Amino acid sequence: YIWPKAMDGLYRDAAIPVPKTANPAFFERLPEFLKKSLNRVRWHWRFDTPEKFQRMVKGYYRMISGVDSALGRIMAELERLGLAEDTVVLLTSDNGYFLGERGFAGKWLLYEPSIRVPLIVLDPRSPLRGVKLKQMALNVDIAPTLLDLAGVEIPKTMQGMSLAPLLHGRSVKWRKDFFCEHLFEHPLIPKSEGVRTERWKYIRYFEQRPVYEELYDLATDKYEERNLAGDPRFSAILNALRRRCDQLRDLYGLSLIHI
Repeated sequence: YIWPKAMDGLYRDAAIPVPKTANPAFFERLPEFLKKSLNRVRWHWRFDTPEKFQRMVKGYYRMISGVDSALGRIMAELERLGLAEDTVVLLTSDNGYFLGERGFAGKWLLYEPSIRVPLIVLDPRSPLRGVKLKQMALNVDIAPTLLDLAGVEIPKTMQGMSLAPLLHGRSVKWRKDFFCEHLFEHPLIPKSEGVRTERWKYIRYFEQRPVYEELYDLATDKYEERNLAGDPRFSAILNALRRRCDQLRDLYGLSLIHI
């Protein structure tokens, strides 16, 4: 990880806590195709000893702190130019990142550390300063939000929803779930698709034979430690999410033949 020189030495004396699911027992429970994935290959590059974990994560945090410092300079310049009260600032990222969870590094898979991204919006007109909203926002919401804030009509072909009403405290009908998929062609990255609701996460690796499925109750298991897909007590939820995944895949996803 390459950080700005101004961040040299930052976190040097800190002890970075190891993620709960970095315990080798979580890796051992994985199916073989995930144990051999690129996520595991990159784990060996970055996190396979305690010393390497500390060095790498501190470097990663220094990079993030460099972004924070640069954003601070941008905000100060907006103030100096008298534009701060006429500028909406939106901070987000492209993907989440495994820092040893499940014995992985990188992203690509549909677990929470990989698919969650930061989203911070500062709108000087909003009455909701410092408020964390509970609605699920997606990366596809960014473009319609910016168009809406700029007073430009949102094309009907856009999948996302404008966040502007939420940012200004208005009550609107909002999504209860979303579809996600990773279809990149790579021999060590298994293709996957799934549905995340406000409570549940369903994942399936549809090219595996047999298809490998995962089901997590995020209300009671936020670290996705217990795969409930094989538990008959949750078969009704599993079947409902299978159908919902099919429905959303056919509506939004790439046309694939699933056998």
